[in-house]
Amino acid sequence: MEEVLTKERLMVLLNEAGKSGVDSFTVIEPYTKTQLIEVSRKDGMYKVELSGKSDFGPYPSKEDYWDRDDIPDFYDYKESLISSGLVEFENWLEFKEWVKFLYKSEIDPTLASSSVFMSIDTNLAYFRLFSRRFPLKYEDGTVIKAEYFDFLLSSIVENEIDHKIKDKYDNSNLKMMGMYTKIGDIRFNFRNRGKLSTRKAKFATEELNYLRGKLNAARIKGTSSKTDSEKNDIRIVESLEKFSWDRNIVVSLISTDRNMGNHAENCEIPYFILEMPKSISKENIIDDEILLNLLHDLALTFGAVKIPEFQTTLFGIWGGKRDIDYRDESVKAWINPGSKLIDNIKRDIEVIDSLEGPV
Repeated sequence: MEEVLTKERLMVLLNEAGKSGVDSFTVIEPYTKTQLIEVSRKDGMYKVELSGKSDFGPYPSKEDYWDRDDIPDFYDYKESLISSGLVEFENWLEFKEWVKFLYKSEIDPTLASSSVFMSIDTNLAYFRLFSRRFPLKYEDGTVIKAEYFDFLLSSIVENEIDHKIKDKYDNSNLKMMGMYTKIGDIRFNFRNRGKLSTRKAKFATEELNYLRGKLNAARIKGTSSKTDSEKNDIRIVESLEKFSWDRNIVVSLISTDRNMGNHAENCEIPYFILEMPKSISKENIIDDEILLNLLHDLALTFGAVKIPEFQTTLFGIWGGKRDIDYRDESVKAWINPGSKLIDNIKRDIEVIDSLEGPV
């Protein structure tokens, strides 16, 4: 059985597995058969046990493999843990307080006389900050939605991400991939699909789409360099500075790049640098929303992941994948014909389709 499932519909697979008595499962990447996570149900939540850096590899040497950088590694795995919402940035609590101060500045004219706009640099788009981590909730009951702020989006950020969307797998790539990894026939679903940098950039594009659409971000034009990312960082900040001065507003920049903070400081732009976590807890308790994010992000990053207990492979890329599938964060589920889940999953999907009606 093959079925393209939106991220929300992927819950059908988890529910039916639970009903059939599968209370825990593992997620395995296809290249070296590394176990990425182990999941078990716990009091209506999910306990997720993570792998460590030492669990990844050994990888083929660059001399043997056609493109070593195209095999996702521990750092790509770590990014998926963060983008899903499972792992927090190191200074997340400080960031929340910073946002709270900006929010108070918006509603209290005694704190600031100008409107507050937020903007991001290129690297932050890959972590899905606004589309996944907002609204922010506080112990005093305060809830801050992203919609409470105005947003700016630099065309340089857009261009840097767009220029990453280019490389696809061809037949020679797939042949070499099969020779030097354990990926097997799964790789043939990758034919003419985006390589790692391409699909990560498409993932980041969905954050830009969220900013442009849901958050109605204003666009600042800028001329980007195709070869010098540091020069682009400076140009991004300078364009924000000009916009701020021209319109008498406060522009706040958010990044994960310390150098970007230095550029912002030199231009007197308020900024916050989100720090990558120094250590990650091996065991985590999460809800189903974060688990669905994680399954999608791992499938997209690694191209495909296997869930042996479900007799299922989740593809993040496949022939015929459309832009709407990126927007809906869909995966393609291939379920072994012998799986006891198939009939119930088919029934559930038919029920959902009948309730939703024609698109």
